[in-house]
Amino acid sequence: MKPQIKAIYLSVKNMKRAVEFYEEIFDIKVSLFDKRMSSFNFENISLLLFDPEIDGEKCLIGNNIVPNIEVDDINKMFQFIKTKKCEVVMPLKKINEYLIFQAKDTENNIIEFYQVKN
Repeated sequence: MKPQIKAIYLSVKNMKRAVEFYEEIFDIKVSLFDKRMSSFNFENISLLLFDPEIDGEKCLIGNNIVPNIEVDDINKMFQFIKTKKCEVVMPLKKINEYLIFQAKDTENNIIEFYQVKN
């Protein structure tokens, strides 16, 4: 079997706040909530939220990976992110066939949203 990415995790400081944020982003309920690690399970991959302090680990919080999230309506998501008072770190712009922007989530991780435009 070829190697495959099945999960990506983000380090968080406040699990409840992070879960609530991503429930709104994905418009689904968290698949598993735990104070140490919570998960959002999708068809081929899981997004895990991990609190390293539970295990006594030291971990850089924020910008440790950049999840790339496809959306149907980039303008609607951009407005939603602004209502959450998330810092936009790359403004909405067109790059080739993509409309794209990046913002920080509630835990200071950079997340990227894109929509394919033909």
